[in-house]
Parts: sequence; structure tokens; C-alpha cells
Amino acid sequence: MTVEELKNKRIGVVFSSGFFGFFAHAGCLKALEELGIKPVGYAGTSSGAIAAAFAASGLSAERISAILFNLRKQDFWDPEPWYKTAVSALKLFRGSLGYLEGVRFRNLVEYNLPVKQFQELKTPCVIVGANITKKRREVFTTGNISDAVQASGTIPWTFKMKKIGEDYFLDGGLIDKAPLDALRAHVPVDVILVHYISSRELNENSNSFLLKKFSPQRAYGLSISIARHEHYQAQKNLAEQQGVMVIELKPDLPAVTPDSLQKGREAFDRAYEKAIKHFKR
Repeated sequence: MTVEELKNKRIGVVFSSGFFGFFAHAGCLKALEELGIKPVGYAGTSSGAIAAAFAASGLSAERISAILFNLRKQDFWDPEPWYKTAVSALKLFRGSLGYLEGVRFRNLVEYNLPVKQFQELKTPCVIVGANITKKRREVFTTGNISDAVQASGTIPWTFKMKKIGEDYFLDGGLIDKAPLDALRAHVPVDVILVHYISSRELNENSNSFLLKKFSPQRAYGLSISIARHEHYQAQKNLAEQQGVMVIELKPDLPAVTPDSLQKGREAFDRAYEKAIKHFKR
């Protein structure tokens, strides 16, 4: 299908989870803008939720990239006082919600969003979080956007669990890495473009976890990544069986961490080039 043919279709965009993958998602957005592709809806989890919310609010790829390229660790790094962590450790972290307060993260999102509520978005947006209290997947399409994004991006142990009402939330990517079903349930689409950031351990050689420290924990983490990928694959297969075309973009990306945010620009460029080459081809 050519780019011109795609422009006549209802295209939904799904941004997967992937730690600091929002740099790469922004690169994909830039490519879509240049190609003239205008999505009818966005969905995302974790880092993908940030990109989806920004795009759905009407922010241009240039504006989103400017926000991200100026990001500093102190903009979102707000650990609890050391003595609280020490007390939690003495209690074997019983009752602990996590390390970072998450206030700076939420404020960063809210400050840069031109609107505050889902109902005000220019384009529909679907965000997924893990509702730990109700033990289910939570799909956000109404209410406060920043709360939903924070809930979806609450990395276990790193951030304190997000509380909305009486419910606690963790990273949506833990249970739904790329929410195709959630998008289709709320936005009518003919084509879904999935910008998918693969879990690194899935690309390693067989049994490579045995060569690493804490091998049992590595194997446990690998099993979770396998389950998330299989879940995504099932959603993709179902969408295609029901007549929805799925386009996957899986760029090869550098590892971006809180201490190596400068690599974000490289991730942005690689994702942009991957998308441009795919559609120009």
C-alpha cells in the first residue's frame, strides 16, 4: 500500500512501551508528519503513552522533540528522603510504594500538554495502565490525561505506585506492551501502524541469560518479555483476521537511560529514518 493510498484510510497509531522509548516514538511522528499521514487515533503504554498523549493533543513532532531533547534527569528524578527508604528497607519494604515520588514526572507531562482532559483532545487517545487494586488492565479514555500517563508509566520500584481514587496503578507495559485491542475498541480504524520497541532480551542468543549475574532473575524477566510479546502477537493476528491491516515498524535503537539521555537524539534519528525508508520503499 502506497503512502497516497494510506492517506485515504483511517489510520490508528500504537506506541509500545520501551523504557525511554518516547525519543524513538517522536522520530516516528516526525516521519508521519513529513509523509502527510494524519492518524485518526493514538494508543500507548508507558513511554508510548507519553508520545500518544502529546501527539493526540495536537503538539507537532518538532515541539515534542524540543521537549524531549531538553529533558534532564532532575526534571523527573525526585527520590523520597533517604531515611524513608532506610525505614522501608528495615521493614523489608512492606507497604512501600516505590522510590521516586513521581510528582516531577506528572508535572512535566501536564506542563507541556495544551489540554488537561481526554475530552479536550484534538484526536482520540487511548492509554493503558495496570490496575493493581482491581487486578486488571485499565483503559483510560476519559478524565485527566496526566494522571493516566503517570499511571501507565509507573515503572515498578523506580516510581511510587500511582493512586487514582482508591486504586493503585503500575506500568501499563507490564500487561499490554502495544495495545491494539484497546485502540480498536475505542477508535474505528482500517490500518494500525505499530511503532514497536522490542525487549532487548528477546533479541539475544539462546540461553544468554546464563552468562549474566543473577541468572534466575534474568530468566524470570525474559519470561515476562516473552509473555508480553506473545500477547501483542495475538492482538495483531486477531486484528488482521478481522480485516484490519497492521504495519509494524521495529527500529534498532540505542539503549537510553536516565543517565544517558544524550542518546535520545540518536534513537529519534534512527526511528525517523526507519519510518521514512519503510514508506518510501
